[in-house]
Amino acid sequence: MKTAAEPVVFKTPAIPPWVHKLSHPLYRNISSFRLGNRHLWGTETLLGDWDGEYLLIAKDFYPAQYIDERLEAGDPNPYSHNPKAPTDKNLLKTLCHFGQLEDGFRNTSCNFLYISACFLLRNDGLKRGELPDGLLALSISAPVVRFTLDQMPKLRKVIAMGTDAARALGASGLYSEIKSRKLSYFKVSHPSRALSNVDRYAEWSAIFGKR
Repeated sequence: MKTAAEPVVFKTPAIPPWVHKLSHPLYRNISSFRLGNRHLWGTETLLGDWDGEYLLIAKDFYPAQYIDERLEAGDPNPYSHNPKAPTDKNLLKTLCHFGQLEDGFRNTSCNFLYISACFLLRNDGLKRGELPDGLLALSISAPVVRFTLDQMPKLRKVIAMGTDAARALGASGLYSEIKSRKLSYFKVSHPSRALSNVDRYAEWSAIFGKR
């Protein structure tokens, strides 16, 4: 399978100061870890092309506990995707199937930006399930997604990955904004969902054309 070339670099625009101040008692802002990261979204290490035409949106990134565990393990870049995760493996496999990624692709020139509807990292001790105080957390996070939309000059298509992601965009008011910007909007199953290749590709065929 094709994988991103090393080393991973970023072309994230300057992050507004207000982003670092967003907070909720049941969540942590990635800035509170003081990692010195210049990328806004942890998944930019996989697909981080701000000049891309496609925006992939999941419900949320890993919980704050994930960052703590990677820091304890001495990971030099704890705010990054997990290359061993089924989610990322299935996502890359799907994009490759439709000829959207080239061998040795770079995260900053892949035509895709991968983000989350919830920017804040849940810190309630759980790794899965409904977001704690989800409506408020999504409302707090919405301006970060809106900033991302504003910073993608070539954006044409937005893909909500998973029912939870689609609901999150609706709950935060972002779905209406996406449509008002006249962007094409699609919903597909979350990449971690157990689907056959045939069924998974059938969902994505509306985005890229049948193959």
